[in-house]
This record gives sequence, C-alpha cells and structure tokens, in this order.
Amino acid sequence: MRLITLTTAVLIALALLPAAAGASAREYALFQDDKLLVESGDAQRTATLDEVRDLGVDMIKAQLNWAVVAPGGKRKPSGFDATDPAEYPGWGRYDALVADARARGFTVMFALAPPAPGWATPTPGDRMGVNRPSAREFGRFAEAAAKRFPGVSVWTLWNEPNHPGHLYPQSVNGRPVAPRLYHDLVRAALEGLKRGGAGGKPTLFGELLPIGKSSSGPKRNLKPLAFLRSFFREPPLSGLDGFAYHPYTRPSGPLVREPSPDDATIRSYGRVLRALDSARARGRINGPKLPIWNTEFGFQTNPPDPGFGAPIGRVPLFWSLSELWFSYSNRRVKSISQYTMTDTPGDPSLWQSGLRFADGRPKADIYANYRLPILVRQLGPGAVEVRGDARPGGAGSTVQIFQRGRKGPFKPLGGPFQVRNVRGYFVSRYRISRAAERTFRFTAGSQSSLDVKPVTIFR
Repeated sequence: MRLITLTTAVLIALALLPAAAGASAREYALFQDDKLLVESGDAQRTATLDEVRDLGVDMIKAQLNWAVVAPGGKRKPSGFDATDPAEYPGWGRYDALVADARARGFTVMFALAPPAPGWATPTPGDRMGVNRPSAREFGRFAEAAAKRFPGVSVWTLWNEPNHPGHLYPQSVNGRPVAPRLYHDLVRAALEGLKRGGAGGKPTLFGELLPIGKSSSGPKRNLKPLAFLRSFFREPPLSGLDGFAYHPYTRPSGPLVREPSPDDATIRSYGRVLRALDSARARGRINGPKLPIWNTEFGFQTNPPDPGFGAPIGRVPLFWSLSELWFSYSNRRVKSISQYTMTDTPGDPSLWQSGLRFADGRPKADIYANYRLPILVRQLGPGAVEVRGDARPGGAGSTVQIFQRGRKGPFKPLGGPFQVRNVRGYFVSRYRISRAAERTFRFTAGSQSSLDVKPVTIFR
C-alpha cells in the first residue's frame, strides 16, 4: 500500500472524520417477524429475540391485530366494553413478547393493525375486516391496548392503508376513499391512546406502501403521495410524532427510479418529507416537523423468488446503500427496519425477505452484512470514504479499516478508532492511491464485515 504523503495528524483527522452534516445520529435498528415472535410459541420467540439482540437490533415491532385480540362474532357481544382490556381474550402472546423483549433491553413498538373484528365493519361477520372499519370502535381498541401495554414505547397506526387488502375501498368513481377512512381511524386512535395513558409516547401514522397503481378503483392501491394529498385535505390533526413508511424498492435495487413522482422508495425520502412539510405549513399537521420511521423494509431475494426477488448476490450492496447512504445520511430518518428473519416456506412467490432461507440456513453474505454493513465510496482516484455500522457494539466499539490491492494480504488503513455514535455508525475518509483497484473491509471486535469494492456513485 502506498499512501499519498500525509502527516500523522492529517491521517488521524481523516480517519476520525465525523458523519456528514445531516446524518441521523440515533437511527434505530428495528426488527419485525410476527411469525417467529408472536405466533410460534415461547421457545421460538426467545431464541429469535436472543439472535437479533446479538445482531445489534434496538427495537422490536409487532402488529397488534385487532381481530386476533378482540372477541369475534357477527355482532358486538352484548355488554362488551371495548375500552376495558380485561374484556379482550387474545392479549396473551403479546404480553409474552413485551415481557421478553423488555427483559433483553429492547424498545417495543406496536402497530394497532387490521383486520377489524367481524362486528366492527358495516358487513356483519366480515371476514376480511378491512371494509370501512369503525373509527369509533378502533379508538376504543386503542384505549384498551394502551391500558394493557404501558411497556410499549412507540405506537403506530394500521398497516398499509393504501392497499385494498388492508383498507377498502381505495377509490370509488375516481375519487380516493381510503385516505378519509384512514384519517378517521388515526383521529380516533390518537384520542383512544391518550385516554389509555399513552398520550405522551411517540405515535406514528402512515405505514404506507411505496408504489401504487397507475389506475384507480376500489381494489387498486393508491400511490403514497396521492394518498397523503387526500389525507391532508381532511381536518387538521394534533398528537402525531412521526410518519411510518415501508420504502421497499423494486428487485433492481434502491438506485432505480420509481414509476411516477407520486411513488417513493427509499431513494426518495425527500418526496415524502416535502409532502409532510407542506401539510404542516398549511396547518394540516400541528407541531414540529415530522421525522420518517422506516417501519418495514428488506429485500426479497432470488433465490428463492425468481419473479420479485432481487439477485441474491446484489442484496448486500442494496442494503448498504439503503441504510448507510439513503437513511443514515438523512437526519430526519429515525429507523431502518429488517422484515423478516426467515423466508416464507412453500411457494417461492410468497414473502422472501428474510436473513435466512425458509429451512433456516442463513443467506450468508446478507446475514453478515446486516450485522456489520459497509459501504465504500470512491471520492476520486486517490480517496475513499468508508461508511459502516458496528451494530452489535455501538458507541465505544473499536473499529479497524483494512484494504488490499489486487494481490497480497489485507493491511490496516490508518489506525484503530473508537466509534462515538450511540448506534455504532461511523464515516471515515482516507487518501489512498489506486482506490478503484482495492478491496476494503472493517473489523469491530472479533467480527469482520464483508470484503467490498468501492462504488463510484454519489461523488
């Protein structure tokens, strides 16, 4: 290795360069897998929590499904007090998750999620539970949930209301309907959470899909920016603390443009923030500027899914671009989410974004890069920027960058340094000859990142 002439002081200054202005200094590593954490019993839940703790996860998200915990039937049970948590029969597995997660130091986020019970929509016995659900009953459910779970730190409302499988109808006669329905649900839930004692805890809204259909109809999911425009035509709301979003990309990755300006994947957080800021400026949201919480994200892979999966060998780079560039570079992004741990068994066209295949085998490079993500940017022919996250250790972790040329072993690049960011993020810059020809990695404790080549984008 031949460094361009540097004094020791300059080398140290470059290596310890703080994150760029605008970086999200306290970005949570959020994890969700309802199948393993909620539906598969005590042993699987605790094993999964232990595993993701070792991977450096900070926050656990689960969907608190309304129809699962509430009494069923075509009609609301006689005398049922929907604000009283003692009258809901289905809390048990969620109680266990909260207790086990908090015992391991996790912050817990619950989504008050569909489907609604069969008696809470206009169609008695509605099995889907998404056709014009009662906002009044949802608010009562929110109150009961807040009373039941004082240990939940963050609440978020509904799931993908711009999808007809979660809120119906989306549009009627060319006019959006779901945004108004969702606005009513949000307003009622905010009031219910406050009555239940959770009014001082962060409450998020949105949970939107990133790409919608070009045509409208009851079953045609709305584009997220169009959804927000309609949502903000409704009366102003107070008490919201952030916008929850599912910024998935197409299989070709996070650099690919969306189909229209009304769609927004992870590369286009700015579109979403401008919509939120515009609504605030017009008095449609009260309070300070809202951050974005990435509350569901990941990359479906091929294999096993040849239709919607990204090439499995490309996913580590796609993840690093998503986390270390598009998310960490934006101070208003509060979380990065991994959904799920394990692929869905059976039909490969089902959900396949796990860190492990359905049979439990790790997707080796994807798993390793989730633990210690790395992104190296080539700043010029003789300079690079190394971005990473010593996720399991966080602040105080000792990191060493290594490099090698076309031949020979890896050699240290600069000296070791301690990470100061509480979540383990770091950004270091180095002058080094023939940067494009080199391969880079970093170590944190006994763990090593993947070996990567520099990318030449974002100069």
